Amino acid sequence: MADFNPHSVPPQNIEVEELILGGILLNQDALGRIVDILNPEAFYVKFHKDIYEAALKLYRQGKPNDFTTVTAWLQDHHLLEDVGGGEQIARLVARTVSAVNIDRHAELVMEKYLRRQLIAAGHEIVDLGYDTTVELETVLDESEKKVFNLTQKRPQEGLVLMADTLIDTFGELEKLHDKTIESGI
Repeated sequence: MADFNPHSVPPQNIEVEELILGGILLNQDALGRIVDILNPEAFYVKFHKDIYEAALKLYRQGKPNDFTTVTAWLQDHHLLEDVGGGEQIARLVARTVSAVNIDRHAELVMEKYLRRQLIAAGHEIVDLGYDTTVELETVLDESEKKVFNLTQKRPQEGLVLMADTLIDTFGELEKLHDKTIESGI
């Protein structure tokens, strides 16, 4: 069994979290590219999660999620000071060059989050294993559920956005329509 260090830092990448937030605040299309990949709970730093949630709420309302709008939303909801103030948000934007790799960054943050969740589930499974008052079959079932729930949280590879599917389908329908149209019909 590997040595366990109870004081080790859980998997996380704060710099990438900051790059994601900066990218969202710089590029209006960036959030749309990661909204299905990255959930707010994945952020290790709480105020990063708060900023992401603010941008997400604005995005879902069809409003801009740029520096000014997100800062104003946080101010209106009495969260601006909790996230470090306008200076903190400005620092996120200043550190970010572009949102070109935001998809990969979102996947990386989700991976770290899932690793933290796996560690937590592992601890719960260990506790179940030590509890001899619970039937072994129940312990095994509960352990399996904990791991299964983690696999359901990760982004599913190969899924296609509905918008892309609709665009492709309408394109195919137009092609078929152009080929089969007869005069007078």
